[in-house]
Amino acid sequence: MSSFPIVDLPAFLPFEAGKRTTQALVDLPGATKLVLAALDGGAEVAPHAVPYPAGVLLLSGTLEVQLDTAWHPVVPGQFFPIPAGIRHAVRAQEPSHFLVLHARGLTA
Repeated sequence: MSSFPIVDLPAFLPFEAGKRTTQALVDLPGATKLVLAALDGGAEVAPHAVPYPAGVLLLSGTLEVQLDTAWHPVVPGQFFPIPAGIRHAVRAQEPSHFLVLHARGLTA
């Protein structure tokens, strides 16, 4: 039997009404950061840009990701890459769990 536990990520991070909650799973300063996020239905992450590539992997729920001015639907199992320097936002159509990959070592 392995001493490494299997983690049910959606159960690991509960929703907060109308909010986004996050928990860093991996954080290598100046390099990769992997964050688990829970976004309640109707909640949003405001438009912003980062100087490195990023991406969203939806685990459960339904999201829309905005790149510049266009919104794109994302369903569970889909990975949505976000190029460095591009303004983006996220909104949840229903309570959603997702992973956010920050490739901080790869600046534009």
